[in-house]
Amino acid sequence: MRYSHILFAALCTLPIGVFAQNETDALRLSQVNGAATARALGLGGAGGSYGADFSSLSINPAGIGVYRSSELMITPVLRINSGKGTYLGNTASDDVAKIGLNNFGVVFTNAARGNNYANSDWKTFSLGIGYNRIADFNTAGYYKGRNTQSSITEGFAADALINGWGQNMVPPYGFLAYNGFLVYDDLTSIPYENIILEGGALDQSKSWSSKGGINEWNLSFGGNYREQLLLGASLGLVSYKYEKTTRYREEDATGDRDNDFDYMQFNEYLSTSGLGVNLKLGAIYVVDKSFRLGASFHSPTWSAFNDLADYDLTSNTEQLKARTGQQDSNPESYVVPDNQYQFDYSLRSPWRGVLSATAFMGQYGFVTVDYEYAAYNAMRYNFSGNDNKDYERSVNQAIKDTYKGAHSIRLGVEGKADNFLGRLGFAYQTSALRNAADYGGERMDFTAGIGGRFGGFFIDLAYVHSIYKYSEFGYPILAAENQAMGIRKIPVGIADIKNGNNLVALTVGFKF
Repeated sequence: MRYSHILFAALCTLPIGVFAQNETDALRLSQVNGAATARALGLGGAGGSYGADFSSLSINPAGIGVYRSSELMITPVLRINSGKGTYLGNTASDDVAKIGLNNFGVVFTNAARGNNYANSDWKTFSLGIGYNRIADFNTAGYYKGRNTQSSITEGFAADALINGWGQNMVPPYGFLAYNGFLVYDDLTSIPYENIILEGGALDQSKSWSSKGGINEWNLSFGGNYREQLLLGASLGLVSYKYEKTTRYREEDATGDRDNDFDYMQFNEYLSTSGLGVNLKLGAIYVVDKSFRLGASFHSPTWSAFNDLADYDLTSNTEQLKARTGQQDSNPESYVVPDNQYQFDYSLRSPWRGVLSATAFMGQYGFVTVDYEYAAYNAMRYNFSGNDNKDYERSVNQAIKDTYKGAHSIRLGVEGKADNFLGRLGFAYQTSALRNAADYGGERMDFTAGIGGRFGGFFIDLAYVHSIYKYSEFGYPILAAENQAMGIRKIPVGIADIKNGNNLVALTVGFKF
């Protein structure tokens, strides 16, 4: 069994609303992928230097300078995302499938021709308008295990000891545990005292499902200077939508019907929406007909968010309520706060830099590679109101302490025979976590694709298999040891999560 003794610094008296956003949320809202068309996806997500693909508007906007004609395209996708979790020696899995839209857009190109081409330094100008889906949140997962060391309710009890059992703390762990009869009058955990300390065990599980994504609406402009220097800029309007339901469940594994605990289930509901803006600048240098170099800079995305959070708890404490003379002797209790919790805040995502190169093999295709650096330790929250400034400093320091810059390599090969194309790709992203050895966070993509070009019509098909591994604590709250208050250092199980996500994308487009 893997356990960890971790201190949770935020478990202290803080004003309402501050527990809703943390360093984990910042990372989720900042990890993006620029590839959206089937061509770019089939090339491992690379798109920084070969150009003339709509994904370049989100990777290196200088790629718009390669266009020689106007173009209209759309990319529907099928996503099949699966998650496998291992917790306390047990493994379980879940999956979700969804059809969505990954990209649509139009590029208008004005290309010099004839004498104008010969006499003009600027060979083309292009304007691009459209949409790329740069992150997808459609996931599901599940894990379970038998625990003989600790109870999830110990963290709830610690919260009640430190912060009380009112509804003003977010999440209201103390309120839920106290009103769900999961703690005694001295605010100690009933499952821990009555089951774990007596040599028993608890069956624990966590399941979750989420949906939504990050969409980027681009307005891009670029041109071709003397067939040697391609320049481009892109203004991005980013929209966020994220909805997640998480269920924690704990059950008595002893079979004893007279120890004041049968089961508890704690549910979290979160809905996040936001809008942001960013700027991308890029250049591609044509060394010769066989080789191109690209570079781009992505500013941080400055975004404003609104969160709605809600919680509920169901518990069965057997004869406890009847034995203690409660007015309601029903062993089951259902607890929910009077109102949802709403939070408004802003977030600055990391800046990024991309370097690219493409080597052409005459009429037979090309090999392309992108390197990207993303400064995740530069993410920053801003909370409105002076009462939240202490927590703002705390969570921003946690971002700097938890994350580091991450590196990505994307490699793709495209081969061409007459009107048909074949593609293979690979991408690797290092973990953004400083403690990656313990908590993972690396990602690998294996990709393949085919395509066809038939006059003014083109079609591309891509398949992407992504592997993403990470680890997390099995409990939503980790209590710092406090001997004076009777809070012990809780051994918390660590769950290892492996996501194996599959995507099939089809791009259909027309040149005009």
